[in-house]
This record gives sequence, C-alpha cells and structure tokens, in this order.
Amino acid sequence: MKMSFADALRLSGFILVGIGTLGLLLNEFVLDAGRAVTILFAVLDLVGLLILAYPWVMKRSTKT
Repeated sequence: MKMSFADALRLSGFILVGIGTLGLLLNEFVLDAGRAVTILFAVLDLVGLLILAYPWVMKRSTKT
C-alpha cells in the first residue's frame, strides 16, 4: 500500500503532536529536565498543529 504525500504529512502532524504532548507531560511530572527541553517539546507541538491546520487554512483561503 502506497501512502500519498498528504497522508504522510497528516500522519507526521499527529506524531509530532503526540511526541510533544507526551514530552511536555513527562517533563512536567517525571523528568524536570529544564527550560530548553520544555521549549523543544512545545515547538514540536506547535509544528504538529501547524501541519494539521495547513489543509484547513488552504481550503478556507481558496473559497474567497
């Protein structure tokens, strides 16, 4: 089964959001690794959310 680029992009968005969220939770309650790690996981969350929002934003911008 071949995966299209759009499907791979969507999957990577979900993976980034998952890693970022789990990393933030683990850093908060277990690791206490520091500010740089918190920022790294927050950036992963943000990039994942931007990837997931991209098709919706493009669909909205072409309607008008």
